[in-house]
Amino acid sequence: MKKDYINIGGKDYRVEVNWNALGAFLREVGRDTIEELASFATIRPSEITALMAACIIEGERLDGKDCSITAQDIGTVIAPADVAAFMDIYVRQSAPKMEVEAPKKEEREENPAR
Repeated sequence: MKKDYINIGGKDYRVEVNWNALGAFLREVGRDTIEELASFATIRPSEITALMAACIIEGERLDGKDCSITAQDIGTVIAPADVAAFMDIYVRQSAPKMEVEAPKKEEREENPAR
């Protein structure tokens, strides 16, 4: 799996969107319930830096680094373009992974253009 990094305040940080990061984010914003998890798509703009911090802390942990960056630290140095870059990573990493099946042998023989 490709590792994703984002540059914030002149430093590269690994970003990892996984269960640990999502749980840390929900705890941080006081929304740590199954109901809130089910309505995760309703993330508030004011919570994006907390989500970024949770995903960065998890990414750095997976790279074997200690990281204590906070939502406030991130909010101090980011620009809208940084949020867009993070959201691209978030969407890519959180989207369901679908494998494409190769056509069966009989389908290939019937439709050689495939």
